[in-house]
Amino acid sequence: MKSFPASGRAYALAAALVLAVLSIVSVSTIQTASAASASTSGGCLPASIKATLANIRAKFGPVSIVSTFRRGARIAGSGRPSLHASCRAVDFHPPKGKYSAVLAYLQKTHSGGLGTYSCGMHHLHIDNGPKVRFHHCVSASGRPVGKRHAKERHKKSYAWKKGKKAQAFVSQGQSKKKRKKKAA
Repeated sequence: MKSFPASGRAYALAAALVLAVLSIVSVSTIQTASAASASTSGGCLPASIKATLANIRAKFGPVSIVSTFRRGARIAGSGRPSLHASCRAVDFHPPKGKYSAVLAYLQKTHSGGLGTYSCGMHHLHIDNGPKVRFHHCVSASGRPVGKRHAKERHKKSYAWKKGKKAQAFVSQGQSKKKRKKKAA
């Protein structure tokens, strides 16, 4: 076995070689970890969910899986862990034109959780948790839409319009005191 001379250049070369190998290993590890953070594969799903999906495929046709496992997934607005975080839930699009039929079938036969989404995201959610039925109206970006959120948007819109009105007074050269007197 040949030994390296104790020179500074040899140590620098060896250190560079070690750093190059470590960077290659860490990059491949990061790519593998990011690929594993979200999944559309049904491989990790429990047998009961796989069986439900198989029954839907047999009865209605092919489904398109949107999401199964999502590392660290939380239930929107609650902060509680989602069943997606433990690969116990699946979001999917039923066959084209069969949404209502698949939903009715699941309402009769599925013993776990069942969720529907609309307002931009039109898919179904099933899980093997407790028998909970829910509907969320969310935009295509994933933000909730509904009465509570509509009120907040209205308040913001009203405040913006009110601010525009105030800007109009300022542009006419009136001070805040004159605006208040005129408004009263």
